[in-house]
Amino acid sequence: MDELPFVTPIQVRWRDIDAKSHVNNAAVVTYLETARTELWRQRFGGGIDIPFVVARVEVDYRRQLTIDDQVRIGLWIEDLRGASYTFCYRVEAGGETAVEARTVMAHVGPDGRPTRIGPELRARLSGLLRP
Repeated sequence: MDELPFVTPIQVRWRDIDAKSHVNNAAVVTYLETARTELWRQRFGGGIDIPFVVARVEVDYRRQLTIDDQVRIGLWIEDLRGASYTFCYRVEAGGETAVEARTVMAHVGPDGRPTRIGPELRARLSGLLRP
């Protein structure tokens, strides 16, 4: 995952485990949110004034995650458009891909309506494009 522009560890918690002793599929979507939040903190200054909302989520589960897994999520941007972009995610456990996912993120103004991504933010997001 070293080739990806952003990687963060995720702590598997007891509450993430379901009756089958693996991480529940819904918890994995929360892991994606956690990775986006950590990216927002580390690269964009944090805070709660986040100008994006999730418009779509796609998740492909490749292998189960368990309480003992050391989980890392790498993410990058593809398809940077006027008012949206797509985050791509690779969730790894033990060096194996466990999940591949995408979220389409819509840029919104204070009124919640879609707006174009400004040049400064676009330049910063461009740094997350995968070559």
